[in-house]
Amino acid sequence: MADESRDHLYFLCPFAWSLWTLVAQRCRLVPDGRWDHCLTQLQSLSGNKYVRRVTLLGWQSTVYWIWSERNNRLHRNSYRTVDALFRLLDRQIRDKFLSHRDHNPLLASKLMQIWLPSD
Repeated sequence: MADESRDHLYFLCPFAWSLWTLVAQRCRLVPDGRWDHCLTQLQSLSGNKYVRRVTLLGWQSTVYWIWSERNNRLHRNSYRTVDALFRLLDRQIRDKFLSHRDHNPLLASKLMQIWLPSD
């Protein structure tokens, strides 16, 4: 096991990097594997405010799920795949967007259109 550090956990670890890469692709972002560079990249997002919002939520969700997985592995001896974790993250983000449906359906629609894969 590699030394645990912020930089290793986010995103030098191949597991975490794989998850962030999936999320970044959905957010139309070319991911950077270095913590400081990633933060700079996120702080300097420009353009469409909806894309920025989706990207920041994607980042927050990725950090949360990586930390959750780390704790599950350490304390419960429970392991999930990157795909399993991405499914949880994807559901969380979709639910967040759908929570806007009643009071702001346009916002919910714009955010969901950005997040959903375009294949």
